[in-house]
Amino acid sequence: MYITPDVVSAFRAYYPEFADADTWPDAMIERYLAEGDMETGRRWGRYDASVASIKKRGMFAFAAHRMVLAKAAGNAVGAGGTPSAPAKVASKSVGSESVSFAVSAPSAADMARYGDLFQTIYGQEFARLRQRAGMGAVMV
Repeated sequence: MYITPDVVSAFRAYYPEFADADTWPDAMIERYLAEGDMETGRRWGRYDASVASIKKRGMFAFAAHRMVLAKAAGNAVGAGGTPSAPAKVASKSVGSESVSFAVSAPSAADMARYGDLFQTIYGQEFARLRQRAGMGAVMV
């Protein structure tokens, strides 16, 4: 599928948190929407501009997931660090203050099946849609 300016605009409207073109350039969105198109095969049906299109929602969720991870990697490099997989805070203390979050570790089977998809809310949405798209007959 060719990613047109209309598709980029639809993505920005669907996920308004990506509306800032300086932070999220069109070229970046086009790249990751193209990847999203490849990740959503025949079982997802055809791209449709309607809100209910599972292909559209899957492409958009995958692109948003990849963009967030790419931005995190870029921020790490910009700060002189090395990109690594994002992780949730398990425990942190500074003086008498501490923060702790429940962190569930995915099973080896889930890691093999989902990779980094559970690292962002967009990846989680993509995984949910992928499971739905895999059910039933193939759409043509």
